[in-house]
Amino acid sequence: MQDKLITSSHLSTDLEDLIHKANDLIRAAKAPSIRKAYQSDFRIFESWCTAHGLASLPSAPQTIALYIASCVVARLAPATIARRLASISKAHQAAGFEESPASTKHFVVGEVLKGARRTLGVAQKCKDPLVLNDICRLLAACPKNLRALILIGFAGAFRRSELCAMSVSDLCFSDSGLLITVPRSKADQEQAGERVAIVFGEHKDTCPIRALRQWLKAANVKESPVFRGVDRHGHVASTGLHRDSIAAIFKTAAARSGMNATNIAGHSVRAGMATQAALNGSSERAIARTTRHKSRRILRRYIRPGEMFRENASAALGL
Repeated sequence: MQDKLITSSHLSTDLEDLIHKANDLIRAAKAPSIRKAYQSDFRIFESWCTAHGLASLPSAPQTIALYIASCVVARLAPATIARRLASISKAHQAAGFEESPASTKHFVVGEVLKGARRTLGVAQKCKDPLVLNDICRLLAACPKNLRALILIGFAGAFRRSELCAMSVSDLCFSDSGLLITVPRSKADQEQAGERVAIVFGEHKDTCPIRALRQWLKAANVKESPVFRGVDRHGHVASTGLHRDSIAAIFKTAAARSGMNATNIAGHSVRAGMATQAALNGSSERAIARTTRHKSRRILRRYIRPGEMFRENASAALGL
């Protein structure tokens, strides 16, 4: 897939410079991870087309229908299939083709995709949430240098990328609590900036603010990044954690505490915060203020398990 959509031919130096700038802005329109996913998806489609003697660019709706069928045979998730179709559409747009063969406007594509969704099911496989009891088990079993990461991640419902990118300059301590600025996030790609307020914990052993202060002092962290790796000799790294290491940290901590870590990931603390807050009676509005969900529909995927037990008619049966 092309990242360079604007080309030049015998233009002035000024226009050449503007063309380079425009192409840079086109690349900046999507996060690097999204561009990488699009490119990877289209390469997979190209390979499939080559193996079957079919054209990939431009492709045809009938080809897309066959490709969807192959994805169903491979038991790919509907969300993965949808993303691959989006990648094919982006590749055609980038190449100058006005209409994508992967559009559901084409009858054969739309019907095959509907059949795929019915065949595979559209329920998302979510990671297990880590609620309060789980967090306490993790804290009891893990090294002290992980306490701040676990508690801040849980209390602020932070994503992996946000924890890794957190800078000392993003922290504002006060008598009321802690205000953390998130300069950029998955839901804020244009860097408008979001702020998350964390209050003091009721118990000193599980207070996220206290744990963070202790970590900053013990690790002598005075500038970004906040969260860093610590080797077996206790040496603190000068660089921040990689987002992929967050999942490994939580999986290891869960296994060490005796929990089944198979479905535990970095997202588990974010899901756990929303679930626990719902269990404790927090409103959707209050939870969304911390999780920064723009869609209540997405938020309810997290809080529904908590509400199911808090507002459950079976509790009124007198059993």
